[in-house]
Amino acid sequence: MTQPWDIFGGGPPITLLSQSECAELVSEIVSQETHWTGRHALEDQVHLFHTLGAATYLDSPSAYATTATRSNPVLREICAGLFKTVTAAIAEHTGHPAVLTDHLALPGFHIFRGDNRAPPGLLYGGTIHMDKPHERHMFPDTIEETLSLTLPLRIPASGAGMYFWKNVPSDMLSGPKAPHEMSPTQFAWFDAHKTFVSYQIGEMVLHDGLTVHQLANPGPTDQDDLRVSLQGHGVLCDGVWELFF
Repeated sequence: MTQPWDIFGGGPPITLLSQSECAELVSEIVSQETHWTGRHALEDQVHLFHTLGAATYLDSPSAYATTATRSNPVLREICAGLFKTVTAAIAEHTGHPAVLTDHLALPGFHIFRGDNRAPPGLLYGGTIHMDKPHERHMFPDTIEETLSLTLPLRIPASGAGMYFWKNVPSDMLSGPKAPHEMSPTQFAWFDAHKTFVSYQIGEMVLHDGLTVHQLANPGPTDQDDLRVSLQGHGVLCDGVWELFF
């Protein structure tokens, strides 16, 4: 059942930060560039991006632990106030308190620099997927629900957001998840049926992670463009959201 806070079910974006507060955070994140980790979500993607923090879907178990140990203190230092704001908003909008997990990576940042070689639209955003990072970790209690969060701090001039799909036929999900590897029939189906959720700076979006979705840049990006967002996941255990990335 779709939750009232789920953006894919019509839930509202949650205004958390002003433009100036976002700009200050982006400046701080850029100043921590020595702690960024370069990423290629797909080996043959032309567009490199970075994370500040560990990410379950990108790191092997050993690399995840190492990166989290190195980056968690940095994130706690620069995001203490932000984490309080985010956890309070999640509690208010879902009805369950939210805490940061002690044993996993803290919510971290995606950082994309603009690249006019990168195609906009469906080809830009890496894999078409569902979020199931909780399946790679151990939690002490039964998982009652899951949650994914995105808080955009800066977006390209042409916009940013997510594509999502509901009621995807099983044969469309059985093939490659990367658009540039899909058959023409599979690509055409996803391209024709995509729905776009637009991001606004300072407005957090929540969803359960289990709707098929993809990072989206609807237009081309230039070298001066920057896309920065706080990203995280949550599991509801014993009535409390445990947040991680």
